[in-house]
Amino acid sequence: MSTDNPHARDIAQQELRDMLASTEALLAALGDQNGEAIDELRARLTSTISDVKRELSNSFVMGAREKIAQARDTVTQVNEFVTQRPWTSVAIGAGIGLIAGMLLKD
Repeated sequence: MSTDNPHARDIAQQELRDMLASTEALLAALGDQNGEAIDELRARLTSTISDVKRELSNSFVMGAREKIAQARDTVTQVNEFVTQRPWTSVAIGAGIGLIAGMLLKD
């Protein structure tokens, strides 16, 4: 899945979760039925489900790491801006404080 389009990645992950739910439902429907083919199918489904769940959790961790990296970059950029333009930063902060005060007053 491409990290260039997070919306497409989210859709693909949701489809994968739906497929996983369907597979788990199929496994539950097999219930207590026996037979060599059924036992083999049950084992393969169980293995596939655990693999997919592991991949989904890894994907979540990677997404969280990307968000943390983006936040770190943003903080670095803000820090550079404040260091280079302290009075502009003070004016922006005062403006935001004024607007917030006016909104909270009502």
